Amino acid sequence: MRFKNLYYGLFLILSQLLFSQDKQLVSDISFEGNDSVSSAELRSILLLKLPVFFVRDEFTPKKLNRDKIGLIAFYKSKGYLEVQVDSKITNISDEYVAIQFIIKEGNPYTLKTVKYFGNKQLSDEDIAAFLQLSVNNHYNPVHFKNQLKELKRVYLRRGKLNISIMDEVTVDGLNIHSRINISEGITYFIDSVYVTGLELVGEKYINREIVFSPGERYNIDKIDESKRRIFDSGMFSSIEIIPRVGVDKPGKVDIEIKVREYKSSSIEANFGFRELSAFQDNLSTTGVDAQGRWILGNIFNTSSNIEITGRIASDINLNLINDNPLVERDFSIVYRTPWTLVFRLPSRVKYFYIQESENHNLIRNGITYSLHFEPSRNTRYEINSTLEVLRSSDTLFTTEHTEPSRWINLRYLSNQIQNPLAPTGGDYKSLSATLYGTILGGERHFFKVESEYRKFKNISSGVIAFRTALGYIYNLDKRYELPAGYRFRLGGQTSLRGWSKPEDFENPNGDLISDMVNLEFRFPIREKIGGELFFDAGRLYNTPDKFLSTSLSWDIGFGMIYNATLGPVRIDIGFPYGDLNMPQPHASLLYMF
Repeated sequence: MRFKNLYYGLFLILSQLLFSQDKQLVSDISFEGNDSVSSAELRSILLLKLPVFFVRDEFTPKKLNRDKIGLIAFYKSKGYLEVQVDSKITNISDEYVAIQFIIKEGNPYTLKTVKYFGNKQLSDEDIAAFLQLSVNNHYNPVHFKNQLKELKRVYLRRGKLNISIMDEVTVDGLNIHSRINISEGITYFIDSVYVTGLELVGEKYINREIVFSPGERYNIDKIDESKRRIFDSGMFSSIEIIPRVGVDKPGKVDIEIKVREYKSSSIEANFGFRELSAFQDNLSTTGVDAQGRWILGNIFNTSSNIEITGRIASDINLNLINDNPLVERDFSIVYRTPWTLVFRLPSRVKYFYIQESENHNLIRNGITYSLHFEPSRNTRYEINSTLEVLRSSDTLFTTEHTEPSRWINLRYLSNQIQNPLAPTGGDYKSLSATLYGTILGGERHFFKVESEYRKFKNISSGVIAFRTALGYIYNLDKRYELPAGYRFRLGGQTSLRGWSKPEDFENPNGDLISDMVNLEFRFPIREKIGGELFFDAGRLYNTPDKFLSTSLSWDIGFGMIYNATLGPVRIDIGFPYGDLNMPQPHASLLYMF
């Protein structure tokens, strides 16, 4: 209760922010004339939302107009091509309004027939199977046009550079008859490939990224993939790949790759919110970060670069009132190249010097070699090998003043999160396995597996966020117990918010096995202010046979969120085991996950 007066003050400030502004809020949303679609289904596509508990959506004419457009598009997708949508606004009071959408649906149109003309390379059956147009069902003009665009791309994969597809629609009462006219043109093959715009970079660094070659059939997918690979090399600020068709070479196309070389070197300074990871901690914390970076690009006119970075960062939590915050100071030199020998396998060599922990009593000095493979922009595989030396006077990390550490790590990461600073949808998956010591040498010998899964679901009144994290350590050297700094720990604003920090948790020294679940409901309140309700649960134990017998530690709580320019600022209050007489406050940056 030592923060009682502080929270009374914060409550008064937030109350003023919430209720002092002259805004109109949505009290009710109703529909008239929606005979074929339920009101619940129509509400689900609106930007304006009905009140939920104490949450009220702000009314603006812009939102209203966008919702009217959205309703029209929705009805047309169901075949109601003549739909009309109007609205009526009723002022319940100076603060609240009721909205009624008045809908004139009209009659639904049916796609009766689809006929194809001019197609030679693809049969009618092949095209029909690809387009997936439901004859004798409602006519969806948007879906129809999108499918025709995809059909054009099918032809572009087959060398039909001059493909033309036109759709003629005939209306017979409430029936739609479609005639798709296809002019395939001739098949083009690549004659020559040349590069323009180069000044310093060698042409071979472009040629090795190209996945097509002279003599083969033109394929739009290979063109796009080559463009992506060239851009990902980091050597160019813009890339265009232009097919050049000459009248004197029928069936032949020249490919021009037009590039603009990237600024080779830059000096940057950044300040913002970011995740901070303490040494061997199973979950990251958040804080403020300031860094300066010097990038030397295109080393020796190649796609390699060197990055020199110095930074200082500190976590933010109410515990810093009585305790020293986690502070990181580090310096690193990183060499990157998108190719490893003759393979397009990006690699990185990093030298680092890191000083961290609450009392700056841990120094890490070492080098890491990394290989990573990215089959897509959202998926990544890594292999990391590290040799470092730890120096510490804190037995949380090591029992000796100096300790060598050697480890190799395999990691899989899939990040499909929409809007990472304030997630609104998607999921995140990570799995890593790390071997310490043994044949690698060093003082510690153990095997560590960690996994994490996050899922975000956008609903009408907010976002449901879910996370589960699992960890397992097998100590290969039974003569010694692992220091607490290597173990999994729980408690604090990054895991179980019913406890102030890991040292105050029921198992302050951590353990070899951890499982945890976090569930949050995040909702908007007004403009940049939001709220959240949460539930956290987790356990620590040392052997798999205690999986069923280990009791669960849990908490519930609520929080307030201010969406600042740099990211969310959070105030959470957790109650261990639901005990309302034992509130545990936290102040932090960004969402917990």
